[in-house]
Amino acid sequence: MAEKARNFIKKITRNFRLTIIDQERYMEVFSTSVSRLKAWLLLFSVFLMSLLFILLLFFYTPFKYLVPGYPSPKIVEMMAYNAMMVDSLEQELMIRDSYLEKIRAVISGEIVDEQPDKTGTTEQVSFAPMDDDAIFNELIGPDKYKFSYLSSDEDFSELSRINFFTPIKGVIINKYNATPGHFGTDIVGKENSFIAAVLDGTVIFAEFSVTTGYVVQIQHDFNLISIYKHNYEILVRPGDQVKAGTVIAIMGDEGEYSTGPHLHFELWQNGVPLNPEHYITF
Repeated sequence: MAEKARNFIKKITRNFRLTIIDQERYMEVFSTSVSRLKAWLLLFSVFLMSLLFILLLFFYTPFKYLVPGYPSPKIVEMMAYNAMMVDSLEQELMIRDSYLEKIRAVISGEIVDEQPDKTGTTEQVSFAPMDDDAIFNELIGPDKYKFSYLSSDEDFSELSRINFFTPIKGVIINKYNATPGHFGTDIVGKENSFIAAVLDGTVIFAEFSVTTGYVVQIQHDFNLISIYKHNYEILVRPGDQVKAGTVIAIMGDEGEYSTGPHLHFELWQNGVPLNPEHYITF
């Protein structure tokens, strides 16, 4: 076996004379010694260089789109767009889940301020549970539930003696009409107008809704609740104590139900919607 190995090595390393001769003058132009091993190494090097060249050609030139199964630039763009849309959908679902969790907390009386108040601690507002929590609008339906933590049952006539602060100065584009289910007043103001609280009270809800954008709800005396919808940004948190005229949001065009930048304002007492235009001059 050792003898065969020595013979094989001797065979592939044996040198041969390679000479190039000028045929007309019979003169030697080039001459070198070549072995089988050198020839094999040369061919292998040429093969590797060719393979590298082909790979670079397919990686950095349009030739790569000729490979079966390789996605075209349009498909790659669509894949990136779909990935972005899926990510956006996940964000919307997270916002929706957070919104529904806040609604559940309002119903069960678990609303607490998640961040410490810089001016001191605030009292937790407790609420009695209700039977129906199917949709957001049912939370403040007639005779369903009293959001107020007060025991006062003042008559509506008492509201005539209350001085409401105007939430935003503008033009009414859609009046209160409870019959078709429009329980508020739509007001258009200047772009990026500030929204103010109409009375002193406690913020009980400040979250995003897919249908009505950023929504703020404030609990006031006399079992009153004011609601501000379609905001671009909210500036308060649940549990915050606000004064009449305090800026709580910025007017916007958020939510699927919005048809343009405006404020949808609602006023409720004892679970019954009131016409804001009877008490506030917009």
